[in-house]
Amino acid sequence: MGTSATSTGGVTPLVFTGTSQYSSSFQGILTRAVGIASIPLQELQNQDQTVLSEETQLASLQGTAESLTTAVQALGTLGANEAISGSSSNASAVTVTATGASSAASYTINSITTLAAAASETSTAGFANSQTTQVSSTGIMNLVVGSNNYAINLTPATNNLVGLEAAINATNSGVTATILTTGTSNYLSVSADNTGATTLQLFDDPTGANTNVLTDTNQGADAEFMLNNLPVQRTGNAVNDLIPGATINLVATTTTPVTLTLASDSSQLSSGIQTLVTAYNSAVSAINSQAGVSTGVLSGDSTIYQLEGDMQQMSTYQGSGSITSLADMGITFNSDGTMSFDPTVLSGLSDSQLAGAFQFFGSETTGFGGLSQELSQVSDPNTGAIANEQITLQQDDAGLQTQIVSTEASINAMQQTLFQQLAQADTLISTLDTQQSLLTASIQSLDYTLYGAQTTSGTPSTSTSG
Repeated sequence: MGTSATSTGGVTPLVFTGTSQYSSSFQGILTRAVGIASIPLQELQNQDQTVLSEETQLASLQGTAESLTTAVQALGTLGANEAISGSSSNASAVTVTATGASSAASYTINSITTLAAAASETSTAGFANSQTTQVSSTGIMNLVVGSNNYAINLTPATNNLVGLEAAINATNSGVTATILTTGTSNYLSVSADNTGATTLQLFDDPTGANTNVLTDTNQGADAEFMLNNLPVQRTGNAVNDLIPGATINLVATTTTPVTLTLASDSSQLSSGIQTLVTAYNSAVSAINSQAGVSTGVLSGDSTIYQLEGDMQQMSTYQGSGSITSLADMGITFNSDGTMSFDPTVLSGLSDSQLAGAFQFFGSETTGFGGLSQELSQVSDPNTGAIANEQITLQQDDAGLQTQIVSTEASINAMQQTLFQQLAQADTLISTLDTQQSLLTASIQSLDYTLYGAQTTSGTPSTSTSG
């Protein structure tokens, strides 16, 4: 009596294939009923589509706002540490990296006597076969690393180079064992994982012969150098506990003094400002796409107004030092609300003016950089206004989806019930049509028998005689 047509959403249209003369009319009734019942469903789907569009636009705005917040925070950081950068007069011998220094300074590495090196020794004897040749006379050995001792017990099956290598590496003693193959012999190599002078030994039969089976030629070394004529010794070549906020990296020995300088780097500030301009202009574009002539789905959204307000504070921010505005550093605003930056203005600032620029940007919580706190109230991915609105939209979407599913189920149930009712009517009409045809045929047959002629609509035909 009926089949399913192509499904639209969660409603599956039924195709009516009755046998009565009114089957096509019944199909029209069914289609119209489903269409009328689907009007509220379409409204729900349209609402949900709007919610999903808002979610998509907010996700994009989230990224834009986060980039702007990060750019302002970064300028605050540069303001706090005055964009201190490290440089060396001989980078082939030693370098310096600023890691938080907040003031300019200069230091002298008078000399570098030794570089830190990791201890590394090999077995004094070679072994013909790394898997079968015995390495210990008793199977009992003692590994010495610094002031620590590690007992090694080899079984008859593991008393070989492979077994000894595995046993040493299982001690977690800060050394790594490997096997070196020269072609005719196999040797054990043991190397410390970290640099610095230490003791690295391996004794066979520690309670008896107590024989050290490793060479004693490379027990590691500490770095030794002079800083401002003060002797310094460290276990590594990267030294971060001498100069506050800086790391010294020893590269090679030298007897020639090297000057290490920590100074403000205006190029870092220029780069940070350019990042701000790019992020700010992206935010302007995002806001413009939702307002004015190009009204988007977020038109009138409170987060748009909140972000606009924060950006207005940025554009009008006034400092109290020698640099009082963004314009003093070459940042101007165009007629469309976007920023432009002329780096030559910044590079032309005097040292005192550059110091004023850092003061202008303050820190992540003060000065221009402190505006990032306001921006974070919009952009924070966990607690910001955009994130909160996204949560609300997700809840709205879930609620609308529930209503859509329920409405679709109601429409399908109504359609099925109406279909069955129409099918019953179609069957009844078809039966009556058949009965009418049989009755008509019977009357015609009776007329023919009685009157000898075919009748029309049950009326006997008459004849005239000449």
